[in-house]
Amino acid sequence: MKTPKSTPPSVHVHPLEREQLPVAPVACSSLAELIHSLGTRKEVAEAWKVVPRTLALRMQKPETATLEELQRLAVLARLDLPTVFELAYYQMQHPVAVPAPQLGRPKQQH
Repeated sequence: MKTPKSTPPSVHVHPLEREQLPVAPVACSSLAELIHSLGTRKEVAEAWKVVPRTLALRMQKPETATLEELQRLAVLARLDLPTVFELAYYQMQHPVAVPAPQLGRPKQQH
C-alpha cells in the first residue's frame, strides 16, 4: 500500500454527458468536488444509484461511503478506484466546505 500524499490530489473529470455541447474537464481535489463537478445533484444521484440525501452525506463525510459506492463513482467519473480513494482520503484528512448545490457550478456554454 502506498503512503498517502500530503498535497491534495488533482484530477480532471468530465461532467456527465448531456444533450448540450461538450464541457471542458473540471479540476477536483476532493470527493466533494468530484461529485459536484459531475453535474446537478439530482443527475449525479440518479446515475450513481444513490438517493440525494446519501449523495449530500458522502460529500460532507466521505468516510461513510461504501466500497461499492466508491466503485460505482469511479466508473461514473471515468477514473480508477485508487484515484477516487485518494480524493476521499485527502478530504477526510483535510475537510472542505461542501459546494452549494447550484452556486459556483461552471456555466454551460451553449
